[in-house]
Amino acid sequence: MSLEYGVLAGKVDVFKREDDQDTPHLQIRVIDRNNQAWRVPVNVLSGDQSLLIFHRVDPLQGHPILASLSDLEPGFIPLPSNSRSVSRALDFLRSPLFDWPTGVEVLPSGPGENDDLQDSLITDLKSLKSQNGDIFVFGAKFPEQGQPFNPRPIDREFGTNQGIHDIHMNQGNPPGRFAKDNGVFQDGGLILKFSNRYVGLFLRFQTQWLPTDDRSGNRIPNQSRTIPAGSNIPPGPDGNGTPSNVSNPDIYVERALVNPIGSDPGKELVVIGNASSSDVDLTGWTIVDRNNLAETLSGVLGSGESRRIVLSGNTAQLGNKGGTIRLKDASGHQVHAVSYSKEDASTEGRYVRFIT
Repeated sequence: MSLEYGVLAGKVDVFKREDDQDTPHLQIRVIDRNNQAWRVPVNVLSGDQSLLIFHRVDPLQGHPILASLSDLEPGFIPLPSNSRSVSRALDFLRSPLFDWPTGVEVLPSGPGENDDLQDSLITDLKSLKSQNGDIFVFGAKFPEQGQPFNPRPIDREFGTNQGIHDIHMNQGNPPGRFAKDNGVFQDGGLILKFSNRYVGLFLRFQTQWLPTDDRSGNRIPNQSRTIPAGSNIPPGPDGNGTPSNVSNPDIYVERALVNPIGSDPGKELVVIGNASSSDVDLTGWTIVDRNNLAETLSGVLGSGESRRIVLSGNTAQLGNKGGTIRLKDASGHQVHAVSYSKEDASTEGRYVRFIT
């Protein structure tokens, strides 16, 4: 992992389309609270000419990342790998921000109005600017520390020699040029803060596969595969398609009692369900919290059944300030993950329900 990852808070100033390049970007000029300008190039077409998959989340809610945005210091805030968490950095797999079937493939350029990816992004950016809202840019800083910088014409036009790029998923890249960018909790994206809601704009490449391993964000042999736009069914090795354990898991987190009445330890519980037609042996499976503490499971979950798992309080715990719940199989591979916010956990004795 080599990305100098972090988050930039600021205001949208200007933006410029690119319609005639091999790898076009929507170029955004962001002014931070120190009145410094930053260039934010957002990919709108892959280098192999395949379309990007776009997830627009409106409103973006029920996620722990939102609580941290108001406390950001001015300028770019680096998030070193040892400081990243579900409440500070983006990870589309481990701390879900959207439902996978919401992804759509959008052309980078079109002949009319509101018919391409740049049009879609600009519509939200114009609205944000008119309301004087804040933009939060997650990605990698450039130039990298110690690296020379050769300004492009757009840098001179925007009057800046610094920027944030990799505004897209940064894991599951194939072996080759971009494999070095793989990592966990370092996905890029744009979060827009309007007066009455947050909107999330998230992009991923068709060449990126999921799930990825927890150490390096690389593909998992014999398990990872693509997740196409608008579908829970990615193509399998035979080309016919099989259900994805990322976008359409058989075993999933259904509900959770995050904030029980009274003292939490020993009373928090997670309800998991089995949507398959077969019984599943849960021996060696784990429920993992935001701090990577794991509660080990056992027993058999019958076909079509749900089970309440009471957490012991000695391992995984469900924080009341927001977090994630990850379900892993006996091999340690993630089967399902859900996110919840501080607001979700604010009512004692009420389950948080997760829609899958």
